[in-house]
Amino acid sequence: MVNPTEIPLYPEKVPKNIDYPQIPLFKILDDAVKDFPENDALLLETTSFDRIYKITYAELGDQTDRFASFLVEKGIKQGDKVAVFLPNMVEFVVAYYGILKAGATVVSLNFQYPASELAGQLIQSEARGIVCADMITKAASPYEICKEVRDKGKTPLEFIVVASVKPYLSRVKAVLGGLTGKISRHDQRDIYLKDIFVKYHPENRPRVSIKPDDIAVIMFTGGTTGTPKGAMLTHRNLVCNVIQCSVWMDPAPEKGTTISIGSLPFFHSYGATTTMNLGVYYGGLIVLMLDPRENKFSQILYLLEKYKVQIFNTVPTLYMALLNHPDLKNYDLSNLLTSTSGAAPLPVSVLQEFERLSGANLAEGYGLTETSPVSHSIPMSPAPGTDKPLKKDGSVGIPFPDTDSIVLDIETGTKKLGIDIEGEIAISGPQVMKGYYKKPKETADVMREIDGKRYFLTGDIGKYDSDHYFYITDRKKDLINVGGFKAYPREIEEVMIEHPKISNAACIGVTHPSVGETVKLFIVPKPNVDITKEEILEYTRRKLVKYKQPHDERYIEIRSELPLSDIGKVLRRVLKAEDQSKE
Repeated sequence: MVNPTEIPLYPEKVPKNIDYPQIPLFKILDDAVKDFPENDALLLETTSFDRIYKITYAELGDQTDRFASFLVEKGIKQGDKVAVFLPNMVEFVVAYYGILKAGATVVSLNFQYPASELAGQLIQSEARGIVCADMITKAASPYEICKEVRDKGKTPLEFIVVASVKPYLSRVKAVLGGLTGKISRHDQRDIYLKDIFVKYHPENRPRVSIKPDDIAVIMFTGGTTGTPKGAMLTHRNLVCNVIQCSVWMDPAPEKGTTISIGSLPFFHSYGATTTMNLGVYYGGLIVLMLDPRENKFSQILYLLEKYKVQIFNTVPTLYMALLNHPDLKNYDLSNLLTSTSGAAPLPVSVLQEFERLSGANLAEGYGLTETSPVSHSIPMSPAPGTDKPLKKDGSVGIPFPDTDSIVLDIETGTKKLGIDIEGEIAISGPQVMKGYYKKPKETADVMREIDGKRYFLTGDIGKYDSDHYFYITDRKKDLINVGGFKAYPREIEEVMIEHPKISNAACIGVTHPSVGETVKLFIVPKPNVDITKEEILEYTRRKLVKYKQPHDERYIEIRSELPLSDIGKVLRRVLKAEDQSKE
């Protein structure tokens, strides 16, 4: 077992144990409203809209109180579920905290879901209402999808609240948007969020009694099986993880002065905790982004420079995109203090290059939706007796305060393994979810009681070294068995990304007639660079042991892009499905 008290190189600035306040999550917003009422809280500037839209903490508190008052009048009771189906608009934060203030549970959903997926998760979560946006784009038409799902009558959905994009547009574009089919037509059964702010009063906000173990948010995750399940994250889980994140940061942000950027979607646990909730906890400005890929990543560089962003949390593919941006040298990123990377492995070369160019203290972390999400991180503070943090190549770091982590044998999930022995990583801590909503069997499958503590089995294969630094080798289900030898995609991908001509890479296992399974590579060259399959194969022969190499050029594909999740994680399952369809 590894926990902070047993790690000799644990940063001296970071407490190993914390006395967490027993508060509901929305109390961090109430505190920010009280302490920093005139501070700008949220700002959205995008080329998709005409106006820069921003609100202060006083306005955010007022709007969330009014929304909570509306929900109570609609009959929402403590513990009821209300879904948020929005991109990173100001209204996402209003809906999220307003639902919590009503004593209800937020069901956080990907606003790009088609009707079938939305309906399935509304049914699973038993959401009585939903908040959506009325813009129509190539990628999403959330209000249209909500109306379609509601009208089929197979979900528990009772009401739809619409966050209109019209306040973000000039009067002319607002009118034209409706005429040209870029803004959904209003159904009279539904209410606009802006009308709620007029009709309902903040003093009518309900006074609810929330226990720390009440469910604050349900977030859907494939977990270890790939089947969507609703992870129940309690007020305790989320408050603790925000505080754990805050004590980890170095340089330590000063409350009321921080500026962070929401390049990660808030419907995902990584964005929700490390940017939205942490930003509110600091009472600082959160610069919102609808899409970090806007203008081929030029918009995010513009925002980082213009607003002097200090805190930047994102994913490896975005760091890679910024480092490959042709105009990167024209932007000043020197105000960045801390950056984190998660959701997928961060190549060491990318970490080092981004730190060199920006001066930010960049740390890779690890976690899952089921852990709220952060459980481990590379230290940002110096190790004892030194003046700099100990960053180990390829490691995701050490456990957060109050977090125990062990490695268990893959076969039974019961035997604890020692230093440098690979197995399944398990986590125990105040940030570990309550369970999967109304799925007791699936919950039992991933929970173990070991030495009197409740552990979550992550499905990730890894190990820890003599300094108790953890390394994620791969997902258990992604392991490639080449004639009895174990090949881990992450390790192979990191080697490929080190090639000077390669921007990104993915690796899967495919069937092979003689060895059962072999490695297949998907390669994305850097912009305006050519690379051949012969070059790639020759590189693997120099850099990888034989069983980790593609068998021949037939097992190499050169692509312009890879399928990515909404937070930029390479979707190996999509590559596998595409490959199997060709057989």
